[in-house]
Amino acid sequence: MHALPFPAVEAALDAAYETHRRFRHGAFAEQCPTCHVPAGELCLARRSVHVARRQAHRARLAQTELLPLLAAVAR
Repeated sequence: MHALPFPAVEAALDAAYETHRRFRHGAFAEQCPTCHVPAGELCLARRSVHVARRQAHRARLAQTELLPLLAAVAR
């Protein structure tokens, strides 16, 4: 197995974060309580998502009930 060269890894990580930011996936759906950027924006720490932002996203997921979501999709 060959390791990817460092510039390729950087580009892949930048593309993944940009995609998540643009479509507000995962933690990017939440406002960051640490650096106070709004939802859909990258954290001020480059190539990082603050722990508090990830925790806010997990807390919102825990509150979401699956059954209403499945019923809405079935319509």
